[in-house]
Amino acid sequence: MLENIDLAQRIKNLEEKLLLIVNPMSRKGSEMASKVKSLIRRQGIDLEEATTDLPDDMGTTADFWSKRFGGSRISMVFGGDGAVNQVINNLMITHSNKNAVLVPIPAGTANDFCRAIGMDSVEASLEAMSHLETRPIDLIKIEIGGKSPSVRYVSNSISFGLDGGITQRSQKYKKFGVPGYWYAALSWALLLLFKGMDYYRMRVKIDDFEYEGQLLDAVFTNIETYGQNFKWAPGASVDDGFIHVILAKPMGVVRAVFNSLLILKGLHTRLSRFIIMKCKEAEVELLDDVYAQEDGEAFFYPRGTKVKLSVEKNALSVPVRVPTRFKTS
Repeated sequence: MLENIDLAQRIKNLEEKLLLIVNPMSRKGSEMASKVKSLIRRQGIDLEEATTDLPDDMGTTADFWSKRFGGSRISMVFGGDGAVNQVINNLMITHSNKNAVLVPIPAGTANDFCRAIGMDSVEASLEAMSHLETRPIDLIKIEIGGKSPSVRYVSNSISFGLDGGITQRSQKYKKFGVPGYWYAALSWALLLLFKGMDYYRMRVKIDDFEYEGQLLDAVFTNIETYGQNFKWAPGASVDDGFIHVILAKPMGVVRAVFNSLLILKGLHTRLSRFIIMKCKEAEVELLDDVYAQEDGEAFFYPRGTKVKLSVEKNALSVPVRVPTRFKTS
């Protein structure tokens, strides 16, 4: 049982209402949320609940937020990076982000966002929430199309090419977590040994830099490590004001597998097959059909799609990590 009266009392002093959001597909998240709900309700706090949307129903939680709940300052999210991404997008859609404190509870597969802000355990998240000292974080804004672009946001990363393809293939193994992702990646690598690598034609513009041609992968990230293990952007942080860019040039299967091992330790940054930079804005024109991953979810982009990426500075707030003293068992 969670026994943290300080947490509940602190919330009660700060906020009369609390929004608790659960990914219904996460058994771990549902179990955690049940324990926290009983704790909070014993303190007489007005608790509202919602679940994350299905991928085709983005905006349902936003509608709940704006019409039924009215915008509490604190929202606890029990789930992984996909659940956090949906809540962030709903906050941004309803323009509730400036008053929001997002408290992620790691209950997903990789939990990259939680790791990036130091909330790598339930105890760490609850302890930080009880103190509720906050700090602002940046998001990456994604504008798709021309004069009236559709807009999405990511807290972690967006990447076009190999990583997006692996993410799309791994969806059927999602219930197995990180091992499922690795299985999808390794099985695809085995297939590519026989058929050769897939490359994707893109046009990338960043300030005075322009690249047009084939790429294996184009990664734009807001955090240092994603996929739980891959250290794509050593030194990156959610509040440094930059998008970190990694463009992987064409390479053979064997070299790609070897370089992926170097990425695990962040040792790829000086290799000639990678273009590394950081920016505040970038433009990508996709000259081939391509899959992208956005905070661990797969999206299909048809040939000819133009995407503008920019930093949304200080988009919302998260708790500051503090020493943990609470127990969950």
